[in-house]
Amino acid sequence: LGGLSLLNSAVPPDRLAEANAALNVGGYVPAGLLPVSAGYLSDAVGLTDGTTVFAAVLAGLAVAGGLVVLATRSRAARSRASGPA
Repeated sequence: LGGLSLLNSAVPPDRLAEANAALNVGGYVPAGLLPVSAGYLSDAVGLTDGTTVFAAVLAGLAVAGGLVVLATRSRAARSRASGPA
C-alpha cells in the first residue's frame, strides 16, 4: 500500500500503469525466487549452512542498498545546496 501511495503521488497519471507494473515485477519476482533459491541452496549444502549463506547474502545486499540510498540522498542534498547553475 505504501508503494502504491508513493506511485500515485510521484508518477504522472499517463505513466501510472507502467510504474505499477514495474513495482509488481520488482516485488513479486524476488518474492518467488528468493525462497526457491534458498531451498536449492539448502539442498546443496545443508539447511544450516544454506540458511547462513542466504542470510549473509541478503544482509550484504541490504547494506549495499542502504549505502546507495545514502549516497544518492547526500548527492541530491549537495546539489540543492549549491543551487541552480
